[in-house]
Amino acid sequence: MNIAIVTPLIPTYSETFISLHLKQLPVQVHHFYSLPKMGYHPIYDGQGKPLSSDWKGVNYIETGIDRVFGENGTGYFFRKKAMVAYLKKHNIQAVLAEYGPVGVSVMDVCAQAGVPLLVHFHGRDAYHYKTLERYKKQYPKMFQLAHTIFPVSTDMLAQLERLGAPADKLVLNPYGPNSALFHHIDHLAAPPFFLSVGRFTGKKAPDLTIKAFALTLKAVPEARMIMVGDGPLWADCKTLAQSLGIADQITFAGPKSPAEIAALHHQVRVFVQHSIRAEDGDSEGTPVAILEAMQSGLPVVSTRHAGIKDVVLEGITGYLVDEGDYEGMAEHMIVLAKNNTLAAQMGNQGATRIQEQYTLTQHLDRLYQRIVKAVQG
Repeated sequence: MNIAIVTPLIPTYSETFISLHLKQLPVQVHHFYSLPKMGYHPIYDGQGKPLSSDWKGVNYIETGIDRVFGENGTGYFFRKKAMVAYLKKHNIQAVLAEYGPVGVSVMDVCAQAGVPLLVHFHGRDAYHYKTLERYKKQYPKMFQLAHTIFPVSTDMLAQLERLGAPADKLVLNPYGPNSALFHHIDHLAAPPFFLSVGRFTGKKAPDLTIKAFALTLKAVPEARMIMVGDGPLWADCKTLAQSLGIADQITFAGPKSPAEIAALHHQVRVFVQHSIRAEDGDSEGTPVAILEAMQSGLPVVSTRHAGIKDVVLEGITGYLVDEGDYEGMAEHMIVLAKNNTLAAQMGNQGATRIQEQYTLTQHLDRLYQRIVKAVQG
């Protein structure tokens, strides 16, 4: 089976879910993608060659036209024409668009080529205020044209229904961790170390995680924290740690590969993440980092936010607090830092939950089965 997977750009280190779609779906994948600031419609075809032109001048003009006239389908004229020809020439049987705006950008192409469209939402695309405003007329059109729409949490499923997605087209498809990398171990002997993994952005609220850790240190001076990732708030968070006098107790590790993150899981006792809905509306889907941590046997201290509520069982596989409540977060961190037996028990129960309900195999199978259904009509 030949399918096209369309992404905004070449996937970044934090988009492990998209990388796994590209590599592990049991189909022949043709990967289409664009360039930064060049709009959501792909510039490069499934063979890594320009669809029509990769000259910046042409693509800036096409992107500008789409921003002004995209609601009536005028934008990306040359790219659309070239992509329709590619889909027909290479017998592409279905198109999977990663993120809602990408689905909008290729919906006319799919209609013209007679190829079913499936759209996978991931987080920001369903909640970010400016994105919703920009696509408020185009999302409903895309929902009607699409064969299947994938949300990754029950919260997102309800949100997409509010935005106009037909209930019978919605298929809940939370992610699954890569079990080839993330292995369950018992953390009974782990020191009172904490791990945070994610970009330093508003919806991750790394500053609140740092404030919670500062309170934790007062009760458990031997505690330490590793923060993996980078992003616009990285420098501010380092400054915050210095101002709180805890910079020596936090390792700002920068971006790490999945294999390196998996190794870090075996060096700590607890995974922490203070996700919130950011001021611009941006929100999580179901954070892969939490699924990976639970797969590895770590208890989770996080927030009642988005898909986190679906995965983490409060008091059983970890603890959740309301968004913004870093003091409550610290209380739970202290409990687990002082009680390695409880932490290990919660981590083991979390690993069992992932293995039963949130595996990568289950995630990919739901995706594949809907692709097959779309192709078969």
